[in-house]
Amino acid sequence: MNTRNDIDEKVMAATLEGDVNLLYALIQEDPYVLENIDLIPFVETPLHVAASMGHIHFATEIMRLKPSFAWKLNQQGFSPIHLAMQNNQKKMVLRFVDIHKELVRIKGREGLTPLHLACEKGEIDLLANFLFVCPNSIEDVNVRGETALHIAVKNKQFEALHVLVGWLNKTHQRASMKLENLLLNSKDEIGNTILHISALNSDSKALRLLVKTKINLNAKNLENSTALDIAGSGEIKGILLSAGVKPSFKVKDSPTLAEKLRSKLTIMEKILIYILRIRKDISEEQRNAFLIVATLIATATYQSALSPPGGVYQGDATSSSSQGKVGKSVISQGDFFTLSILNTLSLLLSTMTIYLLTPSGLIGGLLFAPIFWFAYCYVYNMKLISPTTSTKTYNFVLLQVFNFLYSFVYWSFFIVNKRVKFNGENREVKTVNRIGGNIW
Repeated sequence: MNTRNDIDEKVMAATLEGDVNLLYALIQEDPYVLENIDLIPFVETPLHVAASMGHIHFATEIMRLKPSFAWKLNQQGFSPIHLAMQNNQKKMVLRFVDIHKELVRIKGREGLTPLHLACEKGEIDLLANFLFVCPNSIEDVNVRGETALHIAVKNKQFEALHVLVGWLNKTHQRASMKLENLLLNSKDEIGNTILHISALNSDSKALRLLVKTKINLNAKNLENSTALDIAGSGEIKGILLSAGVKPSFKVKDSPTLAEKLRSKLTIMEKILIYILRIRKDISEEQRNAFLIVATLIATATYQSALSPPGGVYQGDATSSSSQGKVGKSVISQGDFFTLSILNTLSLLLSTMTIYLLTPSGLIGGLLFAPIFWFAYCYVYNMKLISPTTSTKTYNFVLLQVFNFLYSFVYWSFFIVNKRVKFNGENREVKTVNRIGGNIW
């Protein structure tokens, strides 16, 4: 009768040899041989050993039989894919990633992921593969709050940094512009950005690359220092100065969250907050219904500029009373004046409703232009069909007021939105910890 230790020794022998047949012979002898290992929270599994030695077929069979082993950390805090990377078993690493792409994000000792290790070792081929199969892995940080970019710069792995920056420039995944800005300006536990670390390490190649990106050149760390303040040499200071980096005493501190919360709200801020609250409270179904109604109102109102009540004087009019009135509305001055006021107010309210209910950010900014041109064409058409000089003058003035109003609303909302947005520049890169394949 074999004891527990005897079976464990046989499992280890099968693992060292990479012998799949011997493994199944042991499973026939004890069907719980792998289950018993899995019960231990931190343990060196056969998959750890196979990964370290590069036994790809054996490791693949183990992962198929016991997928949880891939997420298991040994007593030193490393998963099988971590050990494969440490032992330069690249084919094994790629097999792990092919089987389960999320293994790129598994966090081992001190929160290091395989992506972090690739940056630390300068394994740019593995790094590029990791980014391709699991793009979200670039968001992970270690226990020091360091991103993959921090680790690449800290270890002076310029090629790895170049790959990361290139990926940020070229990716078009959801929210990629925000992600690029966020990662380039992310700070570690002592408030250093990758620009600070490059300046501190006197890494001129990294600095020349980073100053051409969207990085905040005048960001301060927790010691209230910019990259220029901690630059280690004259050459580094010259690169930073030519890029526009300033010393800390010339950089105005951004208001803290507490200062923002204590500041007095302006009228525009109150209006914007009220609108934002409404946008958050309405359901998607309600939003769609409001947009449909507003679009129908805008369309019907615009039609009045194309086909006003009673029509317009035609080009073949022969009577002397219609000379000079071709294309002008046939209704009286008073009626046209009333129609202009009511229809213009209706169009402005409906188009502003459409703009306010559409998503904010880039999409909202792109939609503003066609909405503006649509409403602008209406007011301009009303000016063209005005029957008298006085109504024409009125519509011309209305055109200028409309132009000013739209510009004022757009820029006011753009500027105020930045002031009342508390999750913007203070947002940190999200940390995802994975053990056993679960997020916690």
